[in-house]
Amino acid sequence: MAQQPEDRSAGFRASLKDVQAQFLVVVREMRPKLHRFCARMCGSVLDGEDLVQETLAQAFYRLPSLQDPSRLEPWLFRIAHRKCVDFLRSKKRQREDTVSYDDREPELPAGEEREGEPIGDTLAPLVGELPPKERAAVLLKDLLQYSLTEVAEVIDSTVGGVKAALHRGRAKLRALQNAPAQTELDARKQKLLLAYVDCFNRRDWSALHELIAIDARLEVVEATEGKVRDAPYFANYAALPWEWKLSAAWVDGEPLVVHWKKVGQDWRPHAAIRLWWQDDKVVRIKDYVHVDYLMREARIADVQGE
Repeated sequence: MAQQPEDRSAGFRASLKDVQAQFLVVVREMRPKLHRFCARMCGSVLDGEDLVQETLAQAFYRLPSLQDPSRLEPWLFRIAHRKCVDFLRSKKRQREDTVSYDDREPELPAGEEREGEPIGDTLAPLVGELPPKERAAVLLKDLLQYSLTEVAEVIDSTVGGVKAALHRGRAKLRALQNAPAQTELDARKQKLLLAYVDCFNRRDWSALHELIAIDARLEVVEATEGKVRDAPYFANYAALPWEWKLSAAWVDGEPLVVHWKKVGQDWRPHAAIRLWWQDDKVVRIKDYVHVDYLMREARIADVQGE
């Protein structure tokens, strides 16, 4: 009788999982910085985290191409920068579609070497109003303290090109008087969002199920995916080791569910949940409860305007 070939797939998967875990340990301290960049680039802390996830996934499978391990951080930022540019282009906003993202943009005229004064935290929320190249240059130089040479490396430009982008970007930011207006939320959607939050805060899981479609999809970032009805989602929330509550809020101009965590006597924004609705039912839930750096710089306003 012929000997059956040894099934090595299980061992291979286990080995790959170990390598992936080691990679995530190495990049752990870089993740908040990557998220800060991606969130500001795309204008959303949630979309920013999605781009961080995509960046790390691509970086993991391209690790053999990294010849100098000491250059891991700028290498990751180059990947993240490309992901952000692709994201912005895919949104097909008119203001983005009409902006050139060509490195052949003119550099500063001879004798005009100053790129302007760095922006501070008060102007940082407005950076989403800039074209992608200026946005990336300002974020990397002013908020993340990269050198001109490092910025040029990340965005595939020259030091002169970076100076020009900084000059234009900083000037535009100082000319802006107000933050971008958030979109409107109609009364029906607001009522549904508030009802979802109310059921969650009362731990009324039966009433919550009435708001959720039978085949609704669930993604708990960095934890599980599947159908809401088949997952111990609500039980896991009830078992969280901290005091929590939810609220409906504008986060970076988008109506979301915000997860608040009690720290001492204070309630602090911990994470957020994005919901998709169809025919007054939740058809998809994406929960970022395990991403502890998610809300560090988010702009939050009560959805009822209180």
